Amino acid sequence: MKGFTLIELMIVLAIITILAAVSIPLYGMYKERAIRAEAEEELQNIQTVEEDYFNSYRRYSITASELEGFYGVSIVGKNFSVVMSGTTAAYTATAYVCYDKAGSACNSGNMNLTCTIVAGQEKPTCN
Repeated sequence: MKGFTLIELMIVLAIITILAAVSIPLYGMYKERAIRAEAEEELQNIQTVEEDYFNSYRRYSITASELEGFYGVSIVGKNFSVVMSGTTAAYTATAYVCYDKAGSACNSGNMNLTCTIVAGQEKPTCN
């Protein structure tokens, strides 16, 4: 007789179910880490651009449009948005990170994570 028995098919189905049960949560975790890393990287890009802007104009830019238009940094990413604040002597860039929303819909009221970098800080802090 040719073919598979019912027991063999059930064993294969059980193995596939176990693998799916393990891999799906891991995929979500890796996706969240990638989104967070992208937002942190963009904040570090903003920091670099702010320091370059300061060296050129002897002041920090406090508007996102200046940085976005002049240097091409991303203020809105796929899953995050960045808000700039501060004065010409110091700046704060805050990234609102959303794991399940587009960057344009991600703001302080519906974010999963907030990352911030200020003038003089080496790396962004996230909480």
